Amino acid sequence: MSTATSRYVQIRPDNIPADGKISFKNGFPMLSFTISAQEGLLDPSTIRVSGNFAAFKNNLSTPTALQTGDNVTMNNRLGIFNVMESLTIRSQRSKLICENIRHYSKFMNSYMAMTSSLQDQMGHLAETCLIMPNAETFRKSVMESPGAVPQTNSFSAHLPCGFLSSGNMVDLRADAFGGIIVEMLLQPDSNVLYNQNASTTGIGDAHYELSNLFLTCEVSDMPADMSAPAGSGVYEFNTITSLYSSINSTNAQIQYNLALRNVLSAFMTFVPVSNINTLTQDGQATVQLSGDGTTITDLAPITRVQFLKGGTKFPADFDFVTNIVDSENAATKVVDPQLINNFIDSVLPDYTYERYSVSPANCNRDYNMVNSATTQTSYGLIPEGGSVYGLGVKYGLGGAGEDFSTEQFGVSIESNLKSDNPQGIYIFVKARARLVYNGGSVQLVQ
Repeated sequence: MSTATSRYVQIRPDNIPADGKISFKNGFPMLSFTISAQEGLLDPSTIRVSGNFAAFKNNLSTPTALQTGDNVTMNNRLGIFNVMESLTIRSQRSKLICENIRHYSKFMNSYMAMTSSLQDQMGHLAETCLIMPNAETFRKSVMESPGAVPQTNSFSAHLPCGFLSSGNMVDLRADAFGGIIVEMLLQPDSNVLYNQNASTTGIGDAHYELSNLFLTCEVSDMPADMSAPAGSGVYEFNTITSLYSSINSTNAQIQYNLALRNVLSAFMTFVPVSNINTLTQDGQATVQLSGDGTTITDLAPITRVQFLKGGTKFPADFDFVTNIVDSENAATKVVDPQLINNFIDSVLPDYTYERYSVSPANCNRDYNMVNSATTQTSYGLIPEGGSVYGLGVKYGLGGAGEDFSTEQFGVSIESNLKSDNPQGIYIFVKARARLVYNGGSVQLVQ
């Protein structure tokens, strides 16, 4: 039996300026890498994007570093993933989109909470992805510089997505699957950075910058028993489809035509629309609904949930009534355990059930939407990584999935949302997909 040797490949971006620095503010919102067609098998799970991250207070010719007192930070659970608006995997030859996850940072906020422990976040994820479970430690160690010279943080981040996490090898030969293109759309600075005291004084031009970027991956030489022409093949993986909507009523109805044949699960997270794309609030947080009719900063808990298929209750034929409906439990700070359990099941891969950082400390109702570095009830100071919340549903038994190609996916949400305070909803649908390739052509079947 022959043993294939592996080589490690380092690839520079396709589209960087002469100085090698990428900044959304300075007109470079897209980052692209091409793994060319070659005689070899790519292990997609080894793909990592590495480089340096730095944040600045202004946009002068020599930008000023962020320092103590500026109170500018990012979402600490996301780290470097804060800057990624979308992740796209393409076929190099046909430019076919194999997978496209929009609102990638919002997806990663839930994903990281479900797949990494606090020890992971303080250990290797702090080194590789600039993640910390404590907001204060994150701000001081990643964002602020001790002196006038801006602090530069090195990272080497993996890119969780269905295509790269399939467990299968990609045949890079030109007459097989061929090469792939990895594209990342960067976030606006105002949706990445924010002031912990909801003030923009002196930080109107605050921005981040990426430099010394490169992609690394592992490519194995073609085994002797695969030296013949490739012909056709199939690459199977679980893909993520992302959607965005908003609600502003006590009874919200959401319906979508997914056009997907094998849906495994769906989950959604929330954030006030007014918090998105502003330097005064954390637009990446996954918080509960807010605006209970008294103030827009008080939480407006969900009281009843129905998941629907074709307008009827499915997969559960009953309503999920939460633990705050009756007067006896109206003041409880504990979230409904059934809804959170369903949320975890819809996000968490089956093989990581013992590796997550969801706890009563970060999954509760004991906070408000006031942004303050000193108010202990502020959503920005929630311990153990920050707020974790969402709704989710899992379909099928044993990964069988559900057909939504002809019937609508829907969810009905009743809550105490009585203020005029629109809530953004980010919906992520996990479904099984197949890429069929033949002679260099690739077709996506979902």
